[in-house]
Amino acid sequence: MTHRERIRNAINHKALDRIPIDFGGTNLTSISMIAYSKLKKLLGINKKLPMMYDFLQQIAVVEEEIINRFKVDVINPAKPFLQSSIKWQEFTIPYDGTKCLIPEYIQDMVNIRMDNNQTILISDKDGTVLGIMPKTSVHFRQTYWPYGNIKELPDNFNANDINKTIWAVPFPPHNYDITNEENLKLIFEKIKNLHQTTDYAILYMIGGSVFLLPSSLRKFDDFLCDIYKNKKNVKKLLNYIVEKNLILIEKIINTIGGYIEALIFYDDLGYQKKSFIPKDIYKEIFKPAHKTMWDYIHENSNCKIFLHADGSIYELLPELIDAGIDILNPVQTSASDMEPEKLKKEFGKYITFWGGGCEPETLAFKSRKDIKEEVKKRIEVLGKDGGFIFAPILNITAEVPPENIVMMFETASNY
Repeated sequence: MTHRERIRNAINHKALDRIPIDFGGTNLTSISMIAYSKLKKLLGINKKLPMMYDFLQQIAVVEEEIINRFKVDVINPAKPFLQSSIKWQEFTIPYDGTKCLIPEYIQDMVNIRMDNNQTILISDKDGTVLGIMPKTSVHFRQTYWPYGNIKELPDNFNANDINKTIWAVPFPPHNYDITNEENLKLIFEKIKNLHQTTDYAILYMIGGSVFLLPSSLRKFDDFLCDIYKNKKNVKKLLNYIVEKNLILIEKIINTIGGYIEALIFYDDLGYQKKSFIPKDIYKEIFKPAHKTMWDYIHENSNCKIFLHADGSIYELLPELIDAGIDILNPVQTSASDMEPEKLKKEFGKYITFWGGGCEPETLAFKSRKDIKEEVKKRIEVLGKDGGFIFAPILNITAEVPPENIVMMFETASNY
């Protein structure tokens, strides 16, 4: 069974020769640069500096030697762009001095500088500081919201506002504007070649956020208030977002839709205890936006819908399934009502679980024996009758010991 066949069979709940594995196939199932550098050192893979292709999340490119070692079945669509189409520059992470390479194109889109305290600041070209990462942190923090200093959410929107947040800085291949036909042709050629010269599964990021994006434009608390106090303009904003995303979706599925297994959407809809919004609000305001995009994809391609939604989203899952999701990630099993047994029993016949492989706390702080036992249990529960791709719950964080990472993936790949 090829890597691609294994992923397809898992998604379609068909027979498998082993559990499929994803590590680095997306920027949601990968590893921080600090943790990755330690992993490379442990495994003796030190030939060149690692590439940090997602600067905002500080995410590393997982190299072929590690993909092969851990029997990974998914390949990142950024891969064919990393050498031939992108120039790189050396970068040192202030937190611990880890050295890596970052794409030069980022400096063409935003200004990156370090102050006297070794805080990294990302600024728009007009000088607005969009976000910062202090030396004591391994994460960027948003500092500017386009609609954050006005009393009410406006009733008209434009691309300049939408793109003026720290999260709009793209990672490959999304640094190419696909409204440009030459760029679209380049993406088509690269993804087609990746599909034809490997047998890995390929997923492609759309984004398509209708909750997380508005909250990053408005500030989280203000947007939650808008949902109740200004539904009219919230719906206008969502319509604007959906309209722009449908243009992107149409271009993607008409060019590379035949070469990818799923389109990735993200919308963090919950926290540890429950969903950010009640089911009735999701159903009234956000579900129509999701459903419009997902119906279009299902009606015009064979691509599956992959939704990344953190936290406790148990109460929203029936509505999300009705709206059209096929795959759920990261399967945050430590959150309330997200126990793997419960999820598999109630929703396992309807969706595929992509993630849920090992609790972040277990991976970071418990023994390798504990990790091995937890991984086996997750595979037994979530992998029963298909519908499961093994992956870390969220990206592997900086503090995780490399020995624990090896134990997690080797247990999964040899199960």
